[in-house]
Amino acid sequence: MPLSQDEIKILDEAIKKYSFPCVCYDFTKDQPINFPNMREVEEFIRKDLKSGDSFNIKNGLSNVLYWGFAQVGYRDKRVGIFRSQVTQDKLVKAVNLFEEIRGNALKEILRIKLPQFSGMSFISKVRMFLDPTTYVILDKQILKMNKAPFETLLKSIKFGDKETQIRISKDNTAVYQKWCDKCGYISDTIFNGIYRAVDIERGFFTLIQNEKTRLAAEILSKA
Repeated sequence: MPLSQDEIKILDEAIKKYSFPCVCYDFTKDQPINFPNMREVEEFIRKDLKSGDSFNIKNGLSNVLYWGFAQVGYRDKRVGIFRSQVTQDKLVKAVNLFEEIRGNALKEILRIKLPQFSGMSFISKVRMFLDPTTYVILDKQILKMNKAPFETLLKSIKFGDKETQIRISKDNTAVYQKWCDKCGYISDTIFNGIYRAVDIERGFFTLIQNEKTRLAAEILSKA
C-alpha cells in the first residue's frame, strides 16, 4: 500500500523540523563552534575527514563524537578518550581508507579499531559525514521502530536485549545498506529527489523523538 498524502506530509514536516545541536569543536583554538544549520556541520567535519591529513582526520573523528554525544553529559570524556588513545598508525589507515572509500565500508572502518568507534551507531555516523547524500545513521533510536507491529527492513537487524551497541556483522551491514537504499528510494520516488538520504533518515528520527515511533514504522513499512 503506497503512502497517503497525509503520511507524505507528516514525513516531509518531520524532515523540515529535524533539530539536533549544530555544534563542533575547534581543537586548534580550544573552543566550541556553533553553526546555523546541519549542512555547515557536515561540511566542517567532512572537510577534515577527507583532508588526507592525519592531524585533520583526528579532529574530524573527534567532532563526529563531539556532535554525536552533544546531548549527553559524558561527551567530553568520550572525546578525550579518543584523542588520547588513537595512534598515528590508525589515523594513517583512516587517511588511506577515506581517500578511496567504496560502498558502505562499515567493516573496513571497524578494522582500523579507532577508539570509541566499534559499533554501528558511530561508525555509520562517520560514513554519513563522508557522504550524506547516500549514507545515513543507524542507531538505537532508529531501531525503536522495531517495537512497533509493522514489518520493516529493520526487523532483520541482529541486536540482543543484553547488547549495548549494534554489532558490525555481515547481516547487520546488509541491513544498514538496505536502510540507506530505502532512504534514497523514498527521496527519489516520493520527494522527487529534493532530499538526500540522510534527510529522510532525520525525518524518521524526528518522528521517533516526538514519540511517534509507531507512525514512523508504519510509514517505513509502506514506503
